[in-house]
Amino acid sequence: MRRRQSVDHLFSDQSIHEYRREQETELKDEIKELSNDELQDSTDLLTLIFTSRYTPSPIQLNDYDLEQAGEVEKEIPRGQGLPGLNQRGRSTKTYQRIRVKLPFHGDRDFLQINPSSSKLNKPRYNELNRNEIVYYVDYTIGNKDAEQVQAEIQSEVDEWVDKVAWFVEQLEDDITEMEEQLRRTARRSIEERREIVDTNHAVMAELGVDTGDTVESGYVVPEKKREIELPSPAADSDDEVLQDRTFIEVLNLLDDLGRDLERSTTPVRGLDEESLRDIFLMGINSHYSGFATGETFNRGGKTDILLRYDNENLFIAECKFWDGPSVYADAVDQLLNNLTVRDSHAALLIFSRRQDFRTVEDRIREATMDHEQYVSEVSEIADHDVYRLESESGHPVRVAVKAFDVRE
Repeated sequence: MRRRQSVDHLFSDQSIHEYRREQETELKDEIKELSNDELQDSTDLLTLIFTSRYTPSPIQLNDYDLEQAGEVEKEIPRGQGLPGLNQRGRSTKTYQRIRVKLPFHGDRDFLQINPSSSKLNKPRYNELNRNEIVYYVDYTIGNKDAEQVQAEIQSEVDEWVDKVAWFVEQLEDDITEMEEQLRRTARRSIEERREIVDTNHAVMAELGVDTGDTVESGYVVPEKKREIELPSPAADSDDEVLQDRTFIEVLNLLDDLGRDLERSTTPVRGLDEESLRDIFLMGINSHYSGFATGETFNRGGKTDILLRYDNENLFIAECKFWDGPSVYADAVDQLLNNLTVRDSHAALLIFSRRQDFRTVEDRIREATMDHEQYVSEVSEIADHDVYRLESESGHPVRVAVKAFDVRE
């Protein structure tokens, strides 16, 4: 659906500071409404959920396309006296038009947010669609040769795209800072809400009033965070064993996060793919001191979760909703295509909203073993579903497949 068709400016409607205050207010207001039942989830999990829900995903720009858009007549400022009159009797001039189409992934409205590091000269646009920014380049040929015209057009296109990319980059820095602030706010608000609910519950209990709770009152103490450190390879260490040990630690962590999600009484099940991915990403970072990144370029494209340490990829993961074997096979292809020749450990996190979750698990297993790159199961990692697949470059890679039941 097309939003605007006139010339306007991006990144000019609202400041990032105003936007962050609004998100923070909405986050705190929602936490204030949490019931005693909903507070049975651990503070760590609730913090991850609310931080993910209110932190916007960064805008991702893709390669632009150029499209011939015909001729347009434009009014000439008074005093230039060029021939040609429009219906209002004003001088006009005919221009050739090229449409620059810049695809993007993310929330369209976020392209109207002004970052904290900004410029007065904002990039212009002519159309802002759901996943595409359109900008018109109007030009005349006159006495210029083709090479000169092409150079002028390319210069204007490059200048506009670079300007958009600069603002998007500034917003990405703001989102990183915003995420950390929202995380602190969420944790503090959840702890305050627990105190209020627990105090009220204790008062009602003393008065003999039935609160109607379906579970025991009080704060459920979350399981203590495991102290995980990325191991340093010793001189006599086998690198493959070292990699497997880290791989299994991450898989155990993913299982813990997944079980918390499946048991969650908060409205986490309506989250989209990116928000669910962010919950796992933040969970990994809570144990690995920020070494994990999301939507990171790695060989053939962007990978959802990338854990790097000492310039080496320890773990790569893609997140997808289950939508049948063919879509799953595409997800496997995407993961394998994004691996470099040195990447040896990866995972697919599959979210299912289907009622028959056990059947989905069986179909995932069948689809994995039917994939043309499938080699064998990895029997030495017994507690997880891990398969040996062949990457696009022909080297073997160990891929864990994790399925999570997030039906509403």
